[in-house]
Amino acid sequence: MFSIQDILYGGCLPAAVAVLVFVVMSRGLPEQVGLRYASASALTLGFLAGYAMLALGPWAAESHWHWLPYALLVASVAGPIAAAEGVHAVERWLLFAILGGTFAWFLVPEWDDLQPSWAVHASILTIYIACLAGGLESLARRMPGPLLPATLWMTLSATAVALALSGSLRFAQIALAGAAAMFGLAILAWFRPARTSLVGSGFAVAVLAAGSLLIGRVNSFSEVPLATYLLIPLAPLALFASLAGPLSRVEGFKGVAFRLALPILLLGVAVGLAIAAEAGSDEMDYSMRQLPQRLNPSPLQLDALL
Repeated sequence: MFSIQDILYGGCLPAAVAVLVFVVMSRGLPEQVGLRYASASALTLGFLAGYAMLALGPWAAESHWHWLPYALLVASVAGPIAAAEGVHAVERWLLFAILGGTFAWFLVPEWDDLQPSWAVHASILTIYIACLAGGLESLARRMPGPLLPATLWMTLSATAVALALSGSLRFAQIALAGAAAMFGLAILAWFRPARTSLVGSGFAVAVLAAGSLLIGRVNSFSEVPLATYLLIPLAPLALFASLAGPLSRVEGFKGVAFRLALPILLLGVAVGLAIAAEAGSDEMDYSMRQLPQRLNPSPLQLDALL
C-alpha cells in the first residue's frame, strides 16, 4: 500500500524534523518561550515536511481541505501565546473558540447538499476544536513525559486508519504525517521526560485531529459511522481519569498500562466501528461513480479523494 518513499517522507522525515526542531527551539530560545513554542513548532514543521515531500496538496488553496496546513500554522503560533503565563483560562478558551471558528469557516465546504448544513458543521467543529484544545493544554501542564505524546501518536494514527477506511488514502497520509511528527516527540520524551513538554501544542493537535476527520467525513461516501469521527479526538482526554482517584496512585509499568487502557479502549471502539461498518460494504464502488457529479472536482482534487 505504501512505498519506501511514502515511509521515508511520510514517516521518518516528519519524526526526524520534529525532534530536531524541538531540541533547537527548546535550547535556542529563552526557557519559558522555548518551553511553549518547541512542541507546537515541532509538530507543525514535522507535519509540513511530510506534506511537502509527498506533495499531499497544493500550497495555493483550491479546495476547502487545502486550508488545513495553514490552520495548523496559525494554531502553532496561537497555542503557545495562549499558554503564556498570566493568560487567564477564559481568555485562552476564547482565543481557541474565535480562531477555531475562523478555521471552520475555511475547512467546512460550502456545498448546497451538505447535510447537516454548513452552519451546523462549522458550529460543531468550532466547539469541538476549542474544547479539545483546552483539555489537551490542561493535560500537557499536568502530565509531562512520554505518556501524553504516546497517546496523541496513537490518536493521530487511529485518525489515519479511519480516514483510509472512509475512502481516501490521501487524507490518511496527511494524518500519518502528523502522527509521525508526534511519534518523534514521544521518543524524545521517553529519553528525556523531564525536559519534554507538550505545553502550547494542544491547539495544533486539536486542529489537526478534528480538522482532518471533518474533511474525511464530508468527503466520504463510506459507511464509517459518525461515532468514529467523534470518538477518536476525544480519546486523549480519557487520561484525565488517571489524574485523580485510585489510578493516580498506581506507579511503574502497571501505572502506565492502566493510564493508557481507557484511551486505547476508546480508539479501539472507534476504529472497530469503522471496520465493522465497512466490512462487506459495496459503497466504495458507488462513491466512485458519484464523486464527479457531487464535487465536480479538478483532477488534483479528485486524486486527493481517491
